Amino acid sequence: MRRYIKIILIGIWAMILFSGNVMAAKKVLIVPGLSEEEIKSVTTYEPFFKGIEAVLSREKIVPEYLYVGLDESSDDAARDTLGKEAVLKIKAINPDVVIAVNDNVVKYVAMQVENIPVVAGFFFGAPEALGLPTANITGVARRSFAVDIWAMAKQISGANTVSMLSKNSFSMAQIKTGLFAKVDVLEKMSGVRLKEMYLCDTFDEWKKHVENWTEDLIYLADVSRIKNADKEVPASELVQWTVANAKVPVVGANEEAAKDGALFVIVTSEEKWGEQVGTMVLKTLSGTPVKDIPMETVMKGKLLINAKTAIDKKIEIPYEILNSADHIYE
Repeated sequence: MRRYIKIILIGIWAMILFSGNVMAAKKVLIVPGLSEEEIKSVTTYEPFFKGIEAVLSREKIVPEYLYVGLDESSDDAARDTLGKEAVLKIKAINPDVVIAVNDNVVKYVAMQVENIPVVAGFFFGAPEALGLPTANITGVARRSFAVDIWAMAKQISGANTVSMLSKNSFSMAQIKTGLFAKVDVLEKMSGVRLKEMYLCDTFDEWKKHVENWTEDLIYLADVSRIKNADKEVPASELVQWTVANAKVPVVGANEEAAKDGALFVIVTSEEKWGEQVGTMVLKTLSGTPVKDIPMETVMKGKLLINAKTAIDKKIEIPYEILNSADHIYE
């Protein structure tokens, strides 16, 4: 009897080892849309890759990288050529899953890959605008944390209304249209009513809005390329000026805004984004068809607080919020 039990246990152990080796033998190829040199100069990619690698390491999978300098190409024709070359290299490598990193890789590479599962991540366009998902492509899309920011601002300052302040551009105008199409939903989710989105080209316009602000909260969107006479105002200076001269709390949409004085921001956690992508890859490797894996959005953000601004503006931030912050600027 003991002999049979021993044989069964050995068999179970062998099955466990074999299944682990099968997963470890799987080949995952990460395809970023920048050259390796450029990737190193963009700090947000490293935590994203770290998140992917951490999840894959649980199954002893070490991903390979194929860098494609699509973002550095001069035009669409050049990107199309590079994309086709990348597809040929991918087919030669024959990975079990491809991870497409950024919008251009989705457009010029992933969409041309057939019969290989693809998980897309670190792209900023709307999935439907990129043609996602497809029969062999799923992924994790970026999400806006505006609602989360407004809800937290209400908790901290009691704000009931907010307006946005931004550089005037086609993309910001599109965002404005999209936001006001669901303004009632946004208010229901955050408890804060979006009143207006002011799109500016010049510092004079920007200054006039700030000095005549009627809402309870300023939400900074795009703070780049604002002109003062014939010179561009550095984004950091624009944020600092706005915080110093605003009569209401100022919050922002990116990490730099918090560094430059915005009361707080909530931004995408690149590492958590990578972890979500890695988890989706493992699901694919376990045998789940891509068509049965729905698109996701980034679930977790980073809370960054500027304590100096809170003190200067005499705004009390509850301990539970301070304690949950990923970083506090002092």
